[in-house]
Amino acid sequence: MNKLLHYRRFVLFAVASSLFGFAACSDGFDEINVVGGLDTKKRVEIVDGKMVDPRDGKEYSVAEINGVFWMTENLRYADSSSMKNLKGNSWCHEDDKDCSKFGRLYSWTAAVNQDSKYISTVVGTTSSFQGICPDGWVLPSSNDWKYLVNYVDQNNGGEGSGTSLKSTETWNKTDEVKAPTNRFGFNAKASGRRNNDGETFLSTGRVAAFWSLYEKDATTAYGWQLRDEVDALQEGFFYKDHGLSVRCIANSLNVSVKGDLDSSYLDRIPHDYGSWKYEGETYRTIKIAGLEWMADNLNYEVKGSHCFKDDKEYCKEYGRLYTYEAAKTVCPKGWHLPTVSDFTSLITYAKSSSALRSTTGWNDKASKGLNFWGFDAKPAGGRDSGDYFDLKSSAYFWMDGVILNGNASALVIRYNETIPNTMSYGTSNEFSVRCVRD
Repeated sequence: MNKLLHYRRFVLFAVASSLFGFAACSDGFDEINVVGGLDTKKRVEIVDGKMVDPRDGKEYSVAEINGVFWMTENLRYADSSSMKNLKGNSWCHEDDKDCSKFGRLYSWTAAVNQDSKYISTVVGTTSSFQGICPDGWVLPSSNDWKYLVNYVDQNNGGEGSGTSLKSTETWNKTDEVKAPTNRFGFNAKASGRRNNDGETFLSTGRVAAFWSLYEKDATTAYGWQLRDEVDALQEGFFYKDHGLSVRCIANSLNVSVKGDLDSSYLDRIPHDYGSWKYEGETYRTIKIAGLEWMADNLNYEVKGSHCFKDDKEYCKEYGRLYTYEAAKTVCPKGWHLPTVSDFTSLITYAKSSSALRSTTGWNDKASKGLNFWGFDAKPAGGRDSGDYFDLKSSAYFWMDGVILNGNASALVIRYNETIPNTMSYGTSNEFSVRCVRD
């Protein structure tokens, strides 16, 4: 959107809000606001998944979620001599005396960098979307939070935005919701909240609350909250002199990235793996979309099967490669070679190749494998007439079905394709086998 046009829309709406006694809120916009109010000459540099706040030298991890860069740690900036509106309006949690674990808690006026008199008065128009954030970063609007939640809910298998965004640590265990997964690297810690009575902190382990840009009225402003017993990130409003956390965002058009973003959180996504022993091997199992899959390629030696390059060391990592006829015979009793319907269900649930690919083993040209659901597809390649091919760049899985003109179907996950494909191959080709059961 044109920067000036966006600014005019915001000011007109905010001025009207002020005249009629209410504050600008997210319902007045149908677009995210990360470009509006942002000085694009102030470029953001992210190196190896980290950004450094030039004001105090503090470092923050960063994740890219649907084209928006989010700090994955709560802001800790506290220099009230440089930013006068911070004085007396930010705090460390009582369980985190130096703010190193949970970040700082800010009043709303501190978060938007406004005089504390606006704790009980309508601001009308904020002077900047930047607020307390570093140059090049902005305080998220309600629309920015909604943009995040909508994307997460569309790509998390229905587990709940709160479950997907909470860190895998710091949260109390409850019977009401699933354990947090931190599936997108947002890493929301249960950092608590400070009440405006000046002394009460809500307990860590139960709550995380983040300011949004918009006011609701003279004494309250919008924020977004996570709770230990709720599996969604929810919008609400809070007294402006409560202490909430701040996350800053940057638009991808304003960011320079050097090196890779941190993806270590992917290896900590909790997968409820089971196990199955078969012919001397133990295989992980995982339930996805109502089906139980083996999460490892079969490694059972039969006629019509080979290790890649005839080297058993490859079999240890990638399993064996099977002709189609051999593949139809190797699954344990009670399990079967996947059908078209089985793979369709898997792909519909996962939505992308990267969500199915293992986090390691793929060549450097591939996008990052996410292994979101524990399927852990390894790039085992294949074999054709004695020639081996595509190790580290493709995964081929036989599927049960009708043979036409000597060809059978296989699911193919390639390094350079966003969605898995179904292809036909001669039955003498040798590919990986994953067994499944209802």
